[in-house]
Amino acid sequence: MRKSLIAAALIAVWIVIGCYEKEQAAPIIDEAVDVINQHGVNVKNRGKLDAFIDQTEGMQRIVHYTIEGDPVFHELNHIGDRIELRYDNTWDREGNQQVTTRMCSELKRVETDTYLSYALTGCDGERSEVEILRMEYELRPKVTFDLELRFGVNQRNEISTKERTVVKDLQNGETAVIRDFEFTDKERQSIYKALVLADYQEDKSLTTACNKEPHESFDLTVKVANGSYHYAWSECDKSEDGKRMTMLVEDIVGTLEELEEYKRLPAVQGYYE
Repeated sequence: MRKSLIAAALIAVWIVIGCYEKEQAAPIIDEAVDVINQHGVNVKNRGKLDAFIDQTEGMQRIVHYTIEGDPVFHELNHIGDRIELRYDNTWDREGNQQVTTRMCSELKRVETDTYLSYALTGCDGERSEVEILRMEYELRPKVTFDLELRFGVNQRNEISTKERTVVKDLQNGETAVIRDFEFTDKERQSIYKALVLADYQEDKSLTTACNKEPHESFDLTVKVANGSYHYAWSECDKSEDGKRMTMLVEDIVGTLEELEEYKRLPAVQGYYE
């Protein structure tokens, strides 16, 4: 009899624990809708915050991950002319596990050479400003940062920071070359910023297929610290990833074209039919 009571008690405890664990299951994270922040380095769907700034209604959730991999949530909700912030770290094993709500006036975006920040201002409580997302992209001294970019028709244009060369396609069968080429620290920082804001560490869905002739195509390899990333696509890739990567190339080439040594190269002599 006693053994039966003990067994029944254990079963009851297990049931209670199981129900508790189910009640404590973290919300499902929607990778297509949520802004997902991996330690301020890799941020998915960041553009949804820019859209939220321009909206007057709707909601947006930002998911942050702790070092241990636990999710922490900022939920933003337009209510009238104010924004409700619901902060939830219930599933953070190292946190104080609480849910708090406060009202704020607006969401602001601040972009500098070394960081991008989204912060709520005019908030109730002790802190009138609450930063909900920050991306750091300062290129630290002595950190390896090289890129090799081939672009244009038949990829005849090239920038290689490792080989310290720039190749310009003159479109008449000839090329012009700059040797011993280097970007300045400021230019490298600008390019690195463009890479980070293009989420270069994210997996990309790109295609090199193109039914247009002639057409431009792109091949980019980036090496930062111990990581290496490679991408290849064509101008016909009109996917979100394709458009973002093409804009990234435009930023890099735009930086190059502003340099006096590049401006001294011969002008394009022909064209592709």
